[in-house]
Parts: sequence; structure tokens; C-alpha cells
Amino acid sequence: MQKWQKELQKLFGLDENRAYVYGLLYDIGRIKGNTGVRHTIDGYYFLKEQGYDEVARVCITHAFITGDVRNTIGEYDITTSEYDFLRQYLENIKYDIYDKLIQLADSMAIPDRFVLLETRLMDVCLRYGMNDNMLESVKGIFSIQTEIEEKLGHSMYKLFPEIKEQFE
Repeated sequence: MQKWQKELQKLFGLDENRAYVYGLLYDIGRIKGNTGVRHTIDGYYFLKEQGYDEVARVCITHAFITGDVRNTIGEYDITTSEYDFLRQYLENIKYDIYDKLIQLADSMAIPDRFVLLETRLMDVCLRYGMNDNMLESVKGIFSIQTEIEEKLGHSMYKLFPEIKEQFE
């Protein structure tokens, strides 16, 4: 286990295996193709059918930082009934630390490394464009960063040597 994993586990009482599995599977809906919001639904139902209700949850929550179905990045390539399902689902849950850490990790990751949030957010804007509600998602991810850093007592970037190396 890396130093940053131990620190997060200790501070937040994380189950290492649970966090690891969530990190591996939150985007499993992409197996059906490069889709927008559709991948959240596809992943959710796939894992629910397998009996993995808890990890199915992060397939949805990772894409809705604020818990509001209107505030996400990407195309709404879902039906009206699926949109209504997502809205009701998100209204009836409270995000936990696993949801927030997966959101944060997803907001820092590009295919070959972790990067600053600002770098990843610019990458997303360039690839997908901006939508009317993106600002709320951006504010939400920076709020999660603040929450994590207050608990850590230092910048979260200190946990990622590969980010530090990008500036040396």
C-alpha cells in the first residue's frame, strides 16, 4: 500500500478493498461504448444484476458531483424515464466518503497519470465543451478538495508524487 493510501485509510476509516474495487468499477458502464451520461446507467444496472448494489451506486454518483442530475459533464444520451430515475435516485441518497473520493480521483485522472484538478477540468472542457450546469460541478469538486484537505491538514497533491514531478 502506498503512503497516500495509508493516510487516507487512517483519516477516513476507509476499507481498503472496498475503495479499491470502487475505483476499478465506477466506469464499468463504458464497456458498452464511449457514451455520455448513458455509461452511468449502464454500469449501475450491470452491477445491480450481478448483485453488487453498493459498487453500482458509484457508477452513478461519480458523474454527479453535486447530487443534482442537471449538473454533470457530457451528453444526456438517456431516455426521459432514465433521467427521472437518476433524479430520484440522487435525491434519495447522501454521498459518503467513497462517493467523494471516487469523484475526486476521477476529476484528477487522465489516461496515463494523475494531474491537477484544473488540468483535468480543462481537458474535459476541451473534449466535451461546456454546458450550462458545468460550473456547479466544478464548484462541487473544489468543495470536495477543500473538505479532504482540511481533514488531511495539507494539500492533497502531496499524496501524489507524480503530480509533484510534473513541476520539477
